[in-house]
Parts: sequence; structure tokens; C-alpha cells
Amino acid sequence: MNKNTKNIIKAIAVVFTLATATTQVTAQTKVAAGKVTSTEKNSLSVQDLGSLRFKLAFENPSKLKTKISLIDKENNVFFYDYPTNDAQYVKAFDLSNLLDGEYSFLVELGTEKLKKDFVITTKSFRGIALASDRK
Repeated sequence: MNKNTKNIIKAIAVVFTLATATTQVTAQTKVAAGKVTSTEKNSLSVQDLGSLRFKLAFENPSKLKTKISLIDKENNVFFYDYPTNDAQYVKAFDLSNLLDGEYSFLVELGTEKLKKDFVITTKSFRGIALASDRK
């Protein structure tokens, strides 16, 4: 193989390496109108901690019986908890093992239901870089 052929092969390898799709999983929180209820005394907070980790927090000053669930749009339950009747609840969730889809955190405080919807999507980014002819 001559030097130019080797350089062309190297350039093609660089181009294909750079053109390989990079997959990045992101979670986007969205609130569906009319589906989320919250009051001043029982507000539900979901904070993005990065890398598909989220912090769920809410206040329960009346110390009502509470159930927390992580569900998908078909109401399949991925997590549930009956925390002790604390006035405040804070927990971090690692959602990196969930597939793409629509999910919700559902908190039931007595007869009140608080819901926070979110979507996990995988996005592929593709690009190309042309290598200069090397001599």
C-alpha cells in the first residue's frame, strides 16, 4: 500500500469514528394540564439532579397516610412506598434503568392525589467531520 492510500484509509476511519451516533438519554419533565394537583400545604417538587437522577420532595404537615408510586402511562408500578407519617419527605431516585416512555410520580396524601408527569427519551446525535488530505 502506498502512503496516499494509507492516509486515505486513516481519513476514512476518522470520518466514520466521528460519524458514529452518540446516544444520550435525557429526561424531560412535563406537566399535563389538569392532571397535577397541589395546594400550598401539600406541594410536590421534582428536581432534576442530572444523569437521570431526580429528587422527589413534598410536605405533609397533617401527617396523613401516604403512598408514593412511580408509574408508567399504562399504570404499571415500578416503585411504591408507604413512608412513615413524617411532615416532610425527600428521596432521590435513579431512573437510568427505565426504558424510554411516559412516567409519573404519584403521591397520595389521604384523599388528595399529587402527580408529576415526565418523559424519558433517547436522542441520537450524528455528525461528520471531513479530514484534510495529509501528505
